[in-house]
Amino acid sequence: MIPDFAAKLGAVCMAPMDFATTGCSLSVTLAADTLRAAVAVCDKEGYLLEDVMASDLQEGYEVAYHLSLLDGANRIVLRLTVPHDAPEVPTISDIYPGADWHERECFDFYGIRFAGHPNLYFLLLPEDTTEHPLRKAASARKSLPDLVPLSYLVDCGLAEPEPEPKAKPAPAAKAVQKDAKG
Repeated sequence: MIPDFAAKLGAVCMAPMDFATTGCSLSVTLAADTLRAAVAVCDKEGYLLEDVMASDLQEGYEVAYHLSLLDGANRIVLRLTVPHDAPEVPTISDIYPGADWHERECFDFYGIRFAGHPNLYFLLLPEDTTEHPLRKAASARKSLPDLVPLSYLVDCGLAEPEPEPKAKPAPAAKAVQKDAKG
């Protein structure tokens, strides 16, 4: 079921998802500057933050926030993409204090900065770390269409639907000849 409040999230795109397949009932793509407002709506509606994760893609760093209600199949994912040359996202650690560690982990491994984070220093890596180990070489990055169902990208206007396969013409009917007995 898509939550009634979904329209309040300021989404660039929203698409229902098959919970049985993906574990989420709704995927919402946001602009980075609308993240905090969307997260505040989720918090007000009783959603709990499960995790914050990042992926290094050709399009930039995708940051995904998984949130859920405790009752039923009400898990949603909020997604946003930030460019490789300026990976910055507003913090949500003041709304969901548990995000503190998740954001620091994304900073450690990808170098994504969380603007306004009160403790943005290395969590798992040594303080003198100069490389972020999960950053990929440009040639090794996958594209978003390689990872996300085409139907979602089409719903978001990020891809064209696959053309319908052309119907094969029906085979020509064979002439039936009656034999002399018939």
